[in-house]
Amino acid sequence: MSDSYSFFQDLSESEIAEIRSHSVIKQISQGDLIFSEGDVVDSFYIIESGKVSIYVDKCGKEEPICTLVDGDYFGEMAIFNKDTRTASALAYSDSVLLCVDKERFLSFISEHPLLGDKINAILSTRNEELHLKESLIGVTGIHSDKLQVSIKGDPSLRESAFTRERYESVVDKLLADLIVNITDLLVNRCIYQVFINFNSGEIRTSSIFDPFNETIHTANKMVSKAYIERHFPQVLYKEKVKFIKRIYHAVMDDRLFTEQSLHHKNVFKKSYENWEPVDKSEIERVILKLKDLRELESFYLRNFSISLVQDAIRIQFNCDGTHFVSSDDYQRFLDENLV
Repeated sequence: MSDSYSFFQDLSESEIAEIRSHSVIKQISQGDLIFSEGDVVDSFYIIESGKVSIYVDKCGKEEPICTLVDGDYFGEMAIFNKDTRTASALAYSDSVLLCVDKERFLSFISEHPLLGDKINAILSTRNEELHLKESLIGVTGIHSDKLQVSIKGDPSLRESAFTRERYESVVDKLLADLIVNITDLLVNRCIYQVFINFNSGEIRTSSIFDPFNETIHTANKMVSKAYIERHFPQVLYKEKVKFIKRIYHAVMDDRLFTEQSLHHKNVFKKSYENWEPVDKSEIERVILKLKDLRELESFYLRNFSISLVQDAIRIQFNCDGTHFVSSDDYQRFLDENLV
């Protein structure tokens, strides 16, 4: 975590002795699990010596948050938030921990308001970092360019996928023209996000001029140039980007936003202030490969969505759940799966 704060830093010798008198010493071997995400909360921990790794589960993979050392503490988040454990703790090395019962910990904090204030400040930062780690997909500029997240679907669908006959949908029949028009929507018009349902022929669009709404169109309408002109005004890509940034700043200036908790405000501010759009050349390249994606032998593409706001292409398959890949990794995903 970005801020390290020793629990003993502002305590007198008598106060340190008091907290020690109410703690149980635990010897933990390297690799031992101290607690797991989702466990019921019973204790607060202070590291007497050693190292402890804190991590969360993200789609079956361990996502590290931080490594804590002598004097650092952990386990307070679930106590203060009145929740189950929000992360897992693992001994990174042989360690000695002071284990304090949660009720005694809360009582001690109430008796030491200055310490409580400092722990609350650290708690806000830890909540913020946990929020970012727990999010499957963040906005462009916050997370690594390398992204591939998979959420497994119904096993029965995966098992039967290869025995089902493929068919040409209405989208497949119109795909060449749709590729041109969808690219036009995202690069030259007011649309910032497009969703395609290959099975039903439903196409959903989101406009910067109506950001909380999603309009639904049929594929056969979306190949019509006249239909495109009627529904989607032209907007230069750079002007669309500037408009989105102004919306973000308007949100930050609004009273409702400023009244939110510190960690929520910090998370959103980082998103807004660091946001950069997906390069329009990447949008063009990704959409141009839709035909290849539809023809993957190992998958049965059902839905596809792309947004200039978020560098994450969402690909949903009947046979293997949902995949999120960055635009940079999209070609790699195809290369690995094209026969």
